[in-house]
Amino acid sequence: MSNNKKKYPGISRIDSKHTHGWYVRVYANGGVFTSTLFSDRLYGGKQIALNNAIKYRDHNKMVAELHKREGRNPNRRPFYNKAPKNNQSGVVGVNEVKTTIRGREVHYFQATWSADGKANSRKFYVSKKRTREEAEKQAVALRQEKVKMLQKSWKVMLKEDLKWQKELKKKLAKQKK
Repeated sequence: MSNNKKKYPGISRIDSKHTHGWYVRVYANGGVFTSTLFSDRLYGGKQIALNNAIKYRDHNKMVAELHKREGRNPNRRPFYNKAPKNNQSGVVGVNEVKTTIRGREVHYFQATWSADGKANSRKFYVSKKRTREEAEKQAVALRQEKVKMLQKSWKVMLKEDLKWQKELKKKLAKQKK
């Protein structure tokens, strides 16, 4: 790995036959948000071009973050409040499963939820020890517990997100002056 990658993330040095300068790439949402070349000749030297490249990169990183944050609807919840049409249990995130595994019939209720961008689930099997109603009741209770937990963390995250956006807008306003 070259020293440039360690010292200046997102900035590469180009020295070819006709091109000498610093190439800047800013990434956002899984792709290149913006990129440009800071030519040594146009900026009056290698160090001046590098200084401008660093300023450009830092400014556009903040702009990319702002766009990424603004793209998300702050009122959207990380869970559904209304059951989809094909939901047979009547409870969002709880479904009943009847299937055959290795020739044996299996029956359970499954509670599902998302946390930290990962899908989670827990199965409550209907057996001699647990009736269908008990399994369903336990799945519903777990789902409701997880929704309450998600609502609390969502409110905290929303407050932090709004605070972060205000700070970033202030920084951008200062840079424009």
